[in-house]
Amino acid sequence: MAIQPGSGYTFTASSLGEFLNIEKPWSEWDNGGFQCSPYKVHDVVLKTGEGGDYVVFQICSATFNNLIPQSYDSVNEEWVYINDLYEDTEFVLDFASTTSSIVYMRVGVDGSNFPATSPAGGTNDPYPRIYSTGGTLPSDDDDFGYVAIAQVNQVSAGVYTVEQYVTGSLWGDRVKLGTLTAKYYYARI
Repeated sequence: MAIQPGSGYTFTASSLGEFLNIEKPWSEWDNGGFQCSPYKVHDVVLKTGEGGDYVVFQICSATFNNLIPQSYDSVNEEWVYINDLYEDTEFVLDFASTTSSIVYMRVGVDGSNFPATSPAGGTNDPYPRIYSTGGTLPSDDDDFGYVAIAQVNQVSAGVYTVEQYVTGSLWGDRVKLGTLTAKYYYARI
């Protein structure tokens, strides 16, 4: 075996075997202390644009029933999977003249499939999607179930805190009995 010494390590071979000496052991990736966990809402920032001030956020990748949800990228004006984000991707928070905004996921039924397994496009697409509202979380109905992921609160101008409700990927079920409104159940996986 012929391995040459390199920066930060040495390699020796003898009749006793081969030895790799690491002078500086590898450490965990240093990301400034930030840990991305499924559905974590982070980097909430006040921005100023042509239409005035708006607040944007980032969200860590996650799954719902093994599907990767989408969110609307207001910069590129398209629905994107939350695991395939561009550097300039911005998700705008809806504060609706309040000081808090709920980030939530809407999941719909497509015929007899829950959840819908592929995006169809359009406003009422039943595929799992991330939204925000400055009001209250929408109520479940026969077509869609809603789960709060986080709440962003404005502490003062440009300063925000995040109350994280969901910290892992989710599995969900929809139960519809007769004429009763469908019920939705979620579990962290």
